[in-house]
Amino acid sequence: YLRELIIGSSYPVIILFYYRVYNYQPKKQYSYYHYTLVAPLWFGIWNILSYIFAKKYNLSKRMRYMIVSIVSLLSVFIIAQYNYTKTKEEWEFYYFQQFIKYMLVWNIIIYNIDKYI
Repeated sequence: YLRELIIGSSYPVIILFYYRVYNYQPKKQYSYYHYTLVAPLWFGIWNILSYIFAKKYNLSKRMRYMIVSIVSLLSVFIIAQYNYTKTKEEWEFYYFQQFIKYMLVWNIIIYNIDKYI
């Protein structure tokens, strides 16, 4: 489980999120400092949960990361809905950019780190 936590919370995984939050979210309702603590734990814990789920249901790595990318993304959407007020256009942009980032992070970055380490 430690390996999965380290992979999920590694710098290549979270750098996209750090950069975006630091530079492009002026109306954020949280401190950047707290975000830098929570984001690695978020991906690390989801990676552990996906590992447990994949072992239990005998999923391939590809299927494991596709499922966790969708489930973790939906959980982010739910959390955001309860914590933020945005216009329809802002929500559409938020959903789109989060979708791209989560698919990229889970299905390319984390997948390849897991595959080659």
